[in-house]
Amino acid sequence: MNIFLCGGELPLGLVLMPLLEAPLFSILPAKESSFIGLSANDAASFLREHNVDFVLNLHCTPSSISTTQQEPPSFTQRVAEAASSAGITLFQLSNSHVFSGRQTGRHANSYRETDNLDNENTAMNLEALCPRLIVLRTGELFSDRGINILPNLLASWQRGESAALPLRDQFCPTAMIDAARVIVALLKQLSCGIEPWGVYHYCGTDTVSYHDFACLVRQILAAQPGCNFPMAIHDSHEGQPALSWSLDCSKIRNTFGIKQHAWRAGLASSIKRTLSASSHPAPISSGDSGDTHGRS
Repeated sequence: MNIFLCGGELPLGLVLMPLLEAPLFSILPAKESSFIGLSANDAASFLREHNVDFVLNLHCTPSSISTTQQEPPSFTQRVAEAASSAGITLFQLSNSHVFSGRQTGRHANSYRETDNLDNENTAMNLEALCPRLIVLRTGELFSDRGINILPNLLASWQRGESAALPLRDQFCPTAMIDAARVIVALLKQLSCGIEPWGVYHYCGTDTVSYHDFACLVRQILAAQPGCNFPMAIHDSHEGQPALSWSLDCSKIRNTFGIKQHAWRAGLASSIKRTLSASSHPAPISSGDSGDTHGRS
C-alpha cells in the first residue's frame, strides 16, 4: 500500500511512522508547500503517477484549548479534491472539538458520528469533496511530544505559574501512541479491499474532567525526583456552563473490531518522558503540534 503522508513531521506522524512497517506500507512524505500550489488536476496527476493508494492527512484545526499554528483551511480542501480526482481514498484525522461540547439531551452524553457538527469553527464538508473518505475523530491527544495538555501543564508549573484549564469540562484523553495504533489497524484492514467509508470515533476508555486529569498528573509528578515545585491549577472558564466532549466509539468497534484502550495506563510513562524532554528541550518547528486532527 502506497501512502501519501501529510503531516509526517508532526508529533503524531513521528509516532506513527515506525509503526507503518515495510513492505506492507510504502510512505511517500508530502511536500505540502509545493503540493498546495498545484491545481486539483495536477495534484491528482501527481498522486496517480506515484501509484498512491491512500492519502493520510494528519493536519488539523486547532482545538478549543490550544493555540498552535496549523495549516490553512485550503490545504485539507486541496488534498480532498486531489484524492477525489485521482479516485483514491482520503484518510483524514479529526477530533472531538468539531462539536461544541453542549451535549444536552444526548443519549449517554456521548457524541456519535451522526451528530451535527455544531462548533462554530467547523466549516468544511469533506464528504461532499471526496466520496472515498475515512475520517477518524479522536479524543484530545496527549504525549511528551509537541504542544498538548501534558507539556503545557508541566511548563506552567515549572515556571511557578498556575495552569489554566476549563476545570469542569469533560473530555476523553487519548494517548498519541494509542491513536497511532488505531490508524495502523484501520490501514491494514483497508488494504484488504474493504470499503467502509465514513466517520469513526476513537478515544481512551473513560471521560474525565480537566480538573481530575490535572490532579492525576500532579499526583504522578509529585512522586518523581526533583518535582517539588508548586502545581496549582485555576479555572479558565469560570462562570461558564460545563461542556463535555465524550465520544461514542461503538461504530469503530462493530465495524473494525477495534477496542478502546485505557488512557491511564500510559500516563505515567508519558509524564516521565515529558519531564525528560523539558530537561533537554528540542526546537519546535512552526508545524509541530500535538493536536493532530482534521476538519470533519
